[in-house]
Amino acid sequence: MKDSERIYQFILAEEKKVLADLERIDRELDELGTCQKSIVIKTIKGNKYYYEQWREDGVLKYKCLGKVYPGAVYQEEKEIFRRKELLMQRKEQQLLSEQLRQALQRMEKQRMRESMLEDYSFEVFWRDEITARVAVKGSRVHVSRYSNHPLKQLFAKEDMTRYQLNRILEMRCFEKGRGDIRQILNRFGLTEYNPQALVRKTHGVSYNDYIWFRFPGEKLTAKDVLVR
Repeated sequence: MKDSERIYQFILAEEKKVLADLERIDRELDELGTCQKSIVIKTIKGNKYYYEQWREDGVLKYKCLGKVYPGAVYQEEKEIFRRKELLMQRKEQQLLSEQLRQALQRMEKQRMRESMLEDYSFEVFWRDEITARVAVKGSRVHVSRYSNHPLKQLFAKEDMTRYQLNRILEMRCFEKGRGDIRQILNRFGLTEYNPQALVRKTHGVSYNDYIWFRFPGEKLTAKDVLVR
C-alpha cells in the first residue's frame, strides 16, 4: 500500500471517530438541552431561594428550585457544568471534523492524480462469463474482447484513451449531479466523484444488466456482487 493511501485511510478512520463522538455529544445534549442556564439567588419576603435562569427567544426566564440550603441545587449545578463541557467539546470536535474533511479532500485529489498515472487492469463479466479484459498503461487503454454480444459487451473498440475509458466507467456509476451525492460518497469512503474509485467499490454493477467488474486479487463470482 502506498504511503498516500495509508495516510488517507488513517485520516478517514479518524474522521469516523470524530463523527461518532459528535453523535454521542449531541445525544447527551438532547437529554440535557442546549440552552445555557445559570443559578441565581433571590430574596423573597426575607427568605432566600435558588432560581434557575436562562434566555429563551430573547426573554429571560426563571424557575424556582427551592429554598437555599447546602447541596439543594447539586444536581442542577452538575447538569449546567456538564452542558458547558459538552458544548465546548462539540465546538472542538466540529473544528477537528472540518480540518479532517479538508485533509481528506486534499488526499483524495492526490489519490486521483496518482490513480491517473497508475497502471491497472480489470476483467469484465456478464454473470460468470468473462467478456473482456481491460489493461490501462500510461495514457492508453487496451481491451481484449471475448464476446461481441451487444448485451454482454461494453466496449466497441479495442484501443482507447484513459478519458474515453473514464466516460464508460462513469456510465456504471450513479449520477454526478444528484442531491445526495455527498452522503453516498461518504458511504464509500470517498470525498470526490471519481468513476475509477467508485467502480472499485461497486464493481460497476447496474440494475439494468448483469455486467460487473473484477479487479486483481478479488475472489468473487456473480452471486457476490450482482443486485438481481
